[in-house]
Amino acid sequence: MVELIRKYDCEKYVYFMAGDAALLERLQREYPHIPRCCGAGDGKWDIVDRAIEYRCKKVQLFKPYFNQAMIDKAHAHGIICNVFWSDDPAGTEKFLDMGIDVILTNDYNLISQVVAKKEKYITY
Repeated sequence: MVELIRKYDCEKYVYFMAGDAALLERLQREYPHIPRCCGAGDGKWDIVDRAIEYRCKKVQLFKPYFNQAMIDKAHAHGIICNVFWSDDPAGTEKFLDMGIDVILTNDYNLISQVVAKKEKYITY
């Protein structure tokens, strides 16, 4: 896999995702230049701590196993927060209000409209 990533110059455009601590440690050790995303694995509630420990750039939170404190802690460590998943506009709006950075969805058209609407009111 890494050979293909290098061959097609994709190191800036891909990331490894894993929830298993041993795999995250190995990826950090052997391929530190390729970003990692920490998935829930066996420890849904300690996902942010594992992301910090293994220097992950992203964390993929799995609803309903996260809260505001986890998002805040991830952001405090520069970690992007994905949520798996939302196809519901009200749920999406709630996640955006919580600070979720990326929402995975099965209904891009619907959810992108919610994101676009919220973005109009966000000031940077």
